[in-house]
Amino acid sequence: MTASNLFSPDDFPVGCMVTDNKRRILYSNHFIEAYSGYSTDNLLGADLFVLLSKASQIMFETYLMPTLVREGRCDEIRLSLVNALDGTLPIVASAQSDDASECILWSISSANRSDQLFEELTETKKLLEQKVSLLRTLSDTDPLTGLPNRAALTHYLDQKMLERKRNGMAFALAFVDLDGFKEINDHHGHHVGDRVLQTVAKRLASNLRSDDLIARFGGDEFVIFLNGQFSHSLVEESLTRLVGKLSEPLTVDGVPLHLSASMGVTLYPQAKEVEPGQLIRQADQAMYQAKLAGKNQVCLFNIDNEASLKERYSELSALQAALASNQFELYYQPKVNMRTGEILGAEALIRWHHPEEGLKAPASFLPALRNTTTGIALGRWVIACALNQLQTWREQGLDLHVSVNIDGYHLQHPNFLHDLSVTLAGFPALPKQRFELEVLETSTIEDIGHVYSVLNACRRMGIRISLDDFGTGYSSLSHLRDLSVDTLKIDRSFVKNMLTSSGDLAILKGVIGFASAFGCDVVAEGVETFQHSQQLIELGCEFGQGYYIARPMPAHAFQAWAAAWAREEFPRSTQT
Repeated sequence: MTASNLFSPDDFPVGCMVTDNKRRILYSNHFIEAYSGYSTDNLLGADLFVLLSKASQIMFETYLMPTLVREGRCDEIRLSLVNALDGTLPIVASAQSDDASECILWSISSANRSDQLFEELTETKKLLEQKVSLLRTLSDTDPLTGLPNRAALTHYLDQKMLERKRNGMAFALAFVDLDGFKEINDHHGHHVGDRVLQTVAKRLASNLRSDDLIARFGGDEFVIFLNGQFSHSLVEESLTRLVGKLSEPLTVDGVPLHLSASMGVTLYPQAKEVEPGQLIRQADQAMYQAKLAGKNQVCLFNIDNEASLKERYSELSALQAALASNQFELYYQPKVNMRTGEILGAEALIRWHHPEEGLKAPASFLPALRNTTTGIALGRWVIACALNQLQTWREQGLDLHVSVNIDGYHLQHPNFLHDLSVTLAGFPALPKQRFELEVLETSTIEDIGHVYSVLNACRRMGIRISLDDFGTGYSSLSHLRDLSVDTLKIDRSFVKNMLTSSGDLAILKGVIGFASAFGCDVVAEGVETFQHSQQLIELGCEFGQGYYIARPMPAHAFQAWAAAWAREEFPRSTQT
């Protein structure tokens, strides 16, 4: 016979109670009944506060619950229990949170009379002090994690930087952003996301010193204040260990989750005086660099790069505003069969109508968007806009292909296929084979295997895949070998000098031969003269685009150009 067969909670000489996260009493034993005067049936489902004095209610909200959120338990706290006759009785309570059931487990024992009097006097004194600071305490605490919030961090930084002038103190400030947290929220729900944030807060608190400050800055961002003088190597080593702790596996509601964090850190004091907000921005900028470098790592802020980083942030802000105010437009450059004159389609090329600088080409602003959320958003806009134009042209009687350029970081984004599927669903009548993705061959692709699987999934949807700038990168042949593509585009740099350079002419012949061997179409970019077009036709490349055919044009001008090309331009060009 086991102990569980011999005893029940009603046999224990202490109170046993279970409450949920809304303070509802789910269970209480006979000790609670005898001590409070309330029957267990009456307590079932009641608010815990019916058993607590006003002072104990305040203690519960301002101390006990934040401690439970932060540490998972709170031991031997003195409270006052209100019995059924409206009398108060002193108790000693211990509480422990149970993450699995989202409940709080309580043990309650009695305190003697002298302890009660002392506790009430002490509690009264605390209440007088708390009345002054209660509102500030509540406004400075993040309710989800129990950590100080952004307002508390700002106040703390102000104080510490004032102390610097008196005692020469030093510190490090780290900005933490979780990698992949949005996907956890999207796939598993915000309740799981909240549990993840609470776990992260506990991991941060348990792996830092007691005199360091951790604040929840907002969303999945945290800021860490590390007291003391640090060298670059020491702070990087310490925070790298912390990044490792945050990336350890965690399970929420039986679901295994994978998480990591990117950190940026800056040191204080600095050669020039800085404001508290500037320190936070420095750490934030360094964190952004850690994201760009591959995530799950620490990056130190480089003061020498601050001017260029400010310039990039300013440019990004301008581009975000441009996207929000519809300043972008797609121009279209035709692709034709240079032998027959047939218009095959058009390549969509983005332009920025800058309010002060006029029409800007993509090379002047796209590099600033690389690996940014704004860049991803602009890519989604380009695809949706091109599909909409393709549908409009089909309704006008123009049966064309439309292609858009896609960079490697778009293809590597975890939501690319989902976002593309949602966008395509908005054009159910559109033949998917009329839409083409032109993959930049020279793009920096970190996970080429993942990109191949994404592109193959696109082909299964019916979308055509083109390999752009073919021949300019060292991996051209391996891409062609491992990835099924529909079209190779010969880079304009080879076409430009083909009439005078035997080397470029040899490369062109090779690329055309590769396309034939792998069953791909081949399109030459940069066709600028009649001689270029004729030489390409002789080599076996009939498809081309370039200034000789047409410059990129707004969508509204395309139909008029197509009519003129069929009526006048193509017949005249073949006779030049």
